[in-house]
Amino acid sequence: MTVVWVAVAAALVMGVVGHLTGVRLATGGYRIDEEQLADPPGHPWWTGPATGGLAALATLVVRDLGDWAALPPYLLFAWLTVALVWIDLDVHRLPVGLVVPAGAAIVVLLAVATLATGEPRWRGALIGAVVMGGFYLFLGALPGGGVGGGDIRLAPVIGALLGWLSTAHVVVGMGMGFLIGGVTAVVLLLGRRVGMKSFIAYGPAMCLGAWAGIALTARILTGLLVV
Repeated sequence: MTVVWVAVAAALVMGVVGHLTGVRLATGGYRIDEEQLADPPGHPWWTGPATGGLAALATLVVRDLGDWAALPPYLLFAWLTVALVWIDLDVHRLPVGLVVPAGAAIVVLLAVATLATGEPRWRGALIGAVVMGGFYLFLGALPGGGVGGGDIRLAPVIGALLGWLSTAHVVVGMGMGFLIGGVTAVVLLLGRRVGMKSFIAYGPAMCLGAWAGIALTARILTGLLVV
């Protein structure tokens, strides 16, 4: 019962935070001069429920770790996900002023969680950050790699969050990100919303892939063991 109440409380609190963030994002204050487009940024109706839902998911996943000290970094990532999805879909950019400070805060919170749990999970976080960060850096160096500087900065943060859980989470989270990004690109191409040379926001796929990895990795591993 405790877990249910914690999940409800996290969803309510983070839902309010997400809504207030959406109201702020709707002003378009993150846009730079060349991004002052004619279309308004959007309506924040979904930011509260999305942030609250991700917060509840994070609570249920952390429950299995047996220590609530691990919850703060994933709650922060829930908020960051919603903000980055909004901004990247609007202007195809992940602001340095958002990714870097939030990423640093997540790393600090993961360090605190590591000390609190007494487990050497920092190794997995480091491996995840290096693997995912290095792979996206490699993609960014390729002609037509399809990722930008914001994606490259975000990758080690997501890798650390996934790796702190396990290296399997890194594999599933990265794979799901590429799957979501690929399916989205195909749908947009078939719908003629974009062309072959159009730039497609990839930050949302990275974030949603990470949450898919957080939610599904344990079940995938259990299914493989059963088979």
